[in-house]
Formats: sequence, C-alpha cells, structure tokens
Amino acid sequence: MKLIYFGANPVAEPAIERWSERNGVPVTCVHEGLTEDNIELARDYDGICTYLSNGMKESESMYRKLHDYGIRQLSITATGTDGLNRQWAEKYGFHVTNVPAYSPTSVGHFALMSILELLRGIPAVEKDTGDSRAMIGRELSDVTVGVIGTGRIGSVVAEGVLALGGHVIAYSFSENARLVGRVEYVGFQELLERSDVISIHVPLTPQTEHMFDAAAFAAMKPNSCLVNTARGGIVDTEALLDALRSGRIGGAALDTLEDEERYMSCGWATNPYYRELSEYPNVIVTPHIAYYTQRAVDEIAQTALDNARNVILNGTSKNLVM
Repeated sequence: MKLIYFGANPVAEPAIERWSERNGVPVTCVHEGLTEDNIELARDYDGICTYLSNGMKESESMYRKLHDYGIRQLSITATGTDGLNRQWAEKYGFHVTNVPAYSPTSVGHFALMSILELLRGIPAVEKDTGDSRAMIGRELSDVTVGVIGTGRIGSVVAEGVLALGGHVIAYSFSENARLVGRVEYVGFQELLERSDVISIHVPLTPQTEHMFDAAAFAAMKPNSCLVNTARGGIVDTEALLDALRSGRIGGAALDTLEDEERYMSCGWATNPYYRELSEYPNVIVTPHIAYYTQRAVDEIAQTALDNARNVILNGTSKNLVM
C-alpha cells in the first residue's frame, strides 16, 4: 500500500512521516491541493488524502480520473464535506471519510478571542481609525453571548465565556448535558434579539445555508456583532454587507467566507468579498486559520491517514461519511 497526500502543509509533514514509519506505509506529500492540473500524480497510488478544492464540487472528470486510476477511497482532510459532489462520488464508487474530531480548543479559543476583539474595538484600533467611539470597549460581564451550536467547539466557547464572567444563551439542534443549567437554551429568533455577540458553530447543510440572511440581520439586536468560524455559506454575505453599510450591526469577525474554495489556490486576498469586508473598520477577516495550531494540524493528518488505511484494508472506517 502507498498513499498520496495532497495539500500537505509543511508543518504537518513531521507528523505524516511519523505515521508513515509507524505504520510501514509510504506516503508522498504534495503541497498543492488536488486539481485537474496535478491529478495525474495520483496514478499508481492505492489511496488519497486531500482537502476539497472547488474542482471536487464542479468537475466530474476528477472523480472519473481517480476511478480510472483504481482509487476507490477519498480521505477528506477536514470536518466539513460540503465541497464534495456526493452524486459523482457515489457514481464512481468512492468510500469517503472525514476528520470529525480534532482539537476543539483550536477553533473554540479562536472564536473566544474574536468575541473579545470585537467587544474591545480592536478592528478600529488596528485600522487606526482615530475614532474614539469606535474604539470604546464593552466588558464581557456586561453582555450576552449567543452561541449557535453547542457541540464540541460551541461548548468550548460557551464554557470560556462563562469562565470569564459572561452570560451565555444558546440555540442548538440538541442540548449539551454539560451546559444544561449553566447556559440558557432559547429559540433562534430569541437568540438573535437578545445577543450582543453571536458565535456560529454548526456545519453547513441545506438547513443552515444562509441561516444568517437579511431577515436574521434585521432581527439582531442593534450594535450586536457576529463571529463565524464555521462555514462561509451559513452567512449570506450580501445581507451581511447591507447590515454593515446601514450600521444595523456593530461588527463581524469572519474566519470563513462564501465561495472561499474558489480562491484557495490563487490567494485569499483575491476573493472580492475579502477585499470589500476588509474595508470596514469594525470587521476582522482571517484566512480560515481558526483551526491552525500544531496539535490540530497533526491530529488532522494522522486521522486522515488512518481513515485511508482502514478503508483500503478493511473496506470501512469509523469516520465514513458515504
């Protein structure tokens, strides 16, 4: 058996090498993500690890070529699989896995940091606006933080806010037993109306796509802020821009944007949404780095490789998504 790992981050290569030595499986690292231009590199390999580039959503030929090379397994090096074309994956007989769990504190702590930055007016300070009103801060103990989704990551955020003296309300498809009695669970509409800051921690699904649309922003508490470290498509960016232009909301911290897959290979700053949002003095935009700690990167690589090996050897994996 031999594997090829597309989109291998240099900082993850030591962990990939350790996994390879421990399991006796050769792994070839390719720094670039999987594209139509380099897919030929996958020929003669038994399995593949890759993140989901835009081509994996739009190009059937990529699935057909991998199938023709004898590959029947796709190990996605991320939690989200919204960039996967499930119809083509099923058509060509792929077993697809993801990395459902890795260092939840990496994203959770980043979201908590973003909440504090917005409350303390850091975007205006960094952009040197000179506007004392924009830079005046609010203390966490004086606000209500709304957490959407109280799973592994959302619960880290909720517990962090509570530990720092803040008040948390939450909307979630299921209540977290660890938080019951400490966090007030409410409906989505009530959370919008009562929260001073909202932090999103749900996957992108047909049910959550554009969850934050024009109606949601209109319902939000005036001068409230939005933090999104989940998936860009959960927020209707045009509606967000309208809310920022009108002054309806007080700011946003965004680590993910709509259609970001299109710009991963050519540079984050080429995304027109990135450029427009970055011009606002009350907005922070970061290039999908909330997860980016050494522990998280290592755990993602090791789990993705385990998934690929298990599917090839056993025909299945505990992290099988289809």
